[in-house]
Amino acid sequence: MTDKVSDELITAEVPPRRRRSLAAAGLANTILAVMAIGTVVWLGLLLAAMLRQPFEATDDLIWLAKLRSDSFFALPLSPAWMLQSPFYRPVAEFVLKCLYSLFGLNPTPYRYVQFAIFLLLLGLSLQVVRRLGLRPESVLLITVFAIGSPFISGSVVWISELPHVLVLVCFAVALLVVLSDSTDATKLALCGLAYAIALLSKENGIILIAFYVCFLRAAPFRAAFVFAGITLAYFAMRAVVLGPGMGTAGVDESVGYFFRMLSNEERRTLFSGYAVYKLYAYNVLAQLGALAFRITQWGVIFDRLHYQIIVETLSTALIVAGLIALRNRPQRHTIVVVVIAAIAIGGPFLSYSYARDRHLALPAFAYAFLLAIAVNELANLLRDRTQATALIASVWIAWSLQAGLMLRQINWASADVIERVYRANEKPVNPNLPPDVWATARAHALSLAPASRQ
Repeated sequence: MTDKVSDELITAEVPPRRRRSLAAAGLANTILAVMAIGTVVWLGLLLAAMLRQPFEATDDLIWLAKLRSDSFFALPLSPAWMLQSPFYRPVAEFVLKCLYSLFGLNPTPYRYVQFAIFLLLLGLSLQVVRRLGLRPESVLLITVFAIGSPFISGSVVWISELPHVLVLVCFAVALLVVLSDSTDATKLALCGLAYAIALLSKENGIILIAFYVCFLRAAPFRAAFVFAGITLAYFAMRAVVLGPGMGTAGVDESVGYFFRMLSNEERRTLFSGYAVYKLYAYNVLAQLGALAFRITQWGVIFDRLHYQIIVETLSTALIVAGLIALRNRPQRHTIVVVVIAAIAIGGPFLSYSYARDRHLALPAFAYAFLLAIAVNELANLLRDRTQATALIASVWIAWSLQAGLMLRQINWASADVIERVYRANEKPVNPNLPPDVWATARAHALSLAPASRQ
């Protein structure tokens, strides 16, 4: 009896507005908990999909076959991937050589390392989110975006695309550095180091030179010396290893499905002289169209509406609306947002001409940060915390659906490679591949097939 009276008195003492506030806070926390649990589930499903992946039948095996005969000391003066390739990626080769020394031709431990690096990337992203003053659930949105975006997950699940993921890590590290409270000298040194590692991991890391903008006020001349010095040293080493042409792409390079119908002679005729710049302009626009609206893939315009076109277009609209709202009030980190936007937009200008999905991982990851920033800014316009959390959760749900579609596509693609490539070919599909490497990879690939097909 006494307890009942006490409860009634306590309830009566709490004002109605306070009770509504507590209920709203509880609802917001519940939404956040659902998002967190769901994100963990998506990460688990991503790892499961990665563990079902065989070696990529060309890039992975050729690269590992080359690395098994290379010494660590030869890597700085060796082309990447194969002996006559147009790529120079010594840091990436060093990492892959270390992995090969430990795991050989067993792809399973490679997958755990890839997943661990992806978790490292997400951990760094969480710290960036905190430094930017965004809501913590923003990192959950970035996570499902990274899983659902074919531009990012396409790199995460490929062993030979590990260099691209290293560039993403360098990007996140550089963001964290410029947002830190370190001295300008320390920031410049660490950003320069991240830029050098990215550049030596994969050539598209050169877009991280955009971080020079962060030092225009504090140390413009020192920063110019650091970034220019690293860039010139990189191209000098590239010229030494690859020759005067330095492996730059030309009109003869494959440019995707749209141009596969053309022979090299026809391509030269159609895009000779200055016309090659029209081809370059088309590819840049195709990549921007893929990144912002998903209306293109490998330069080909889609002929039908599908879910990713809808979610990507709506996300771009949110970014535009959020950045307009952000412009109307002063921000501490405006220059950082400018750098992120420059990398998202500028990445396609320095990508490969044929623009495969996974080649857009860096601009897509910058896009993810822009999306998180924009959605947070729009959420700040809502006075109620529950409404703000619900807005972020709505975008999270939209990209969670895309994550499910992407994981289904990854699983289908791996099963297709096992049946169409590995099961159908007892001998290497590439003449440059040693038979013993193919035999080992094929045996493991067939072991991943369903029991009814083994």
